[in-house]
Amino acid sequence: MVVDFLLKKLGAPRGAADVWVDISDVDVFMQNCTAERFDIDVDEADKLLARRWRLPQRRLRQSAEAVTPVGALPAANDGTLAGGLRRNTTVGYRYLHRAVSHFYQRIGNKAVSAFASFVNNKAQIGTLRRARGTQTKFDVVFSPHEAAALLANDAFMTELVYRQGIVRAVRTVFSVLGILDRFSEVSGVSGATDVIACFTAHVALVTMKIRSHLTRRAASQSVEEEVADVSPGLNAGHRTEWVEELAVVRSLFEAQGARASNGLRLVDGTAPHRDDPSYREPAPPGPAQPLPAAADDMNPPSTTAARGSADGEEASDGDAPGPLERAADAAASAATAHGMEGVYEELD
Repeated sequence: MVVDFLLKKLGAPRGAADVWVDISDVDVFMQNCTAERFDIDVDEADKLLARRWRLPQRRLRQSAEAVTPVGALPAANDGTLAGGLRRNTTVGYRYLHRAVSHFYQRIGNKAVSAFASFVNNKAQIGTLRRARGTQTKFDVVFSPHEAAALLANDAFMTELVYRQGIVRAVRTVFSVLGILDRFSEVSGVSGATDVIACFTAHVALVTMKIRSHLTRRAASQSVEEEVADVSPGLNAGHRTEWVEELAVVRSLFEAQGARASNGLRLVDGTAPHRDDPSYREPAPPGPAQPLPAAADDMNPPSTTAARGSADGEEASDGDAPGPLERAADAAASAATAHGMEGVYEELD
């Protein structure tokens, strides 16, 4: 439900506000869906979503000190947290906000992977390292020095080879989402690849995710060190960073305007509102065209027991979901609805 809403906005935007949807707009969408589902008004739907429900969630990881020794009896637990709240319960809003977080996180993962692979192939930058938990997949890892060099004066966006990597990352994201055909134009050069024609906000979404990754790599101590999170309390790459990136992309692509260059054309390259995160053109008359379903690996894991934030991001990026988790993710919205109908216990 939420993923389809985000994908529809991203694939047919009427402005920057549709590329990364503000969490308040997501809340309105959820309220309307809940109101329609239960045939109630929006205020009642808001109250239902604001309550705590027994919904599926991952078990919390125990630290080494918290593990119960062999042979010892586990400590008594009445399932009550501070303030009288019960364990294994989640506010409806927060449960569904995880879909927003992981939707954009998966986009970031695809963008960073595509960019790093392209740069490694064309400029021999980065080192191949076996991906965690796999035997056959390798990731390109930048050293702290390489990451810092890419960040210097926005080189990863201004140098020709690196900018081609940005275009490759944008193309990969659209392809994975199944909407590449909506943003492809025939190139005027014989034998050349189709031009990507998208919004400034689309490019800013990709470059922000890449910048966030490079910033964390530059802050690490070595190639072997896991990427450090330099955003205290939140995972790197939330909406406020994208808002800042909009102005950067507008400035760096100013001279290009709305013409095609190096495989990319910004359709709003001369529009005055192209870097306004709240701008959305009025809806045109007539029914909207449906979008294809999201790819399997873009479905967000909605069962992570993590704390959400005001812009819809999670406290940690988490591991990639397995088949069982993806099956649970697909039923996230249904679980919330069933919970409200009384299948799960409602708590005051």
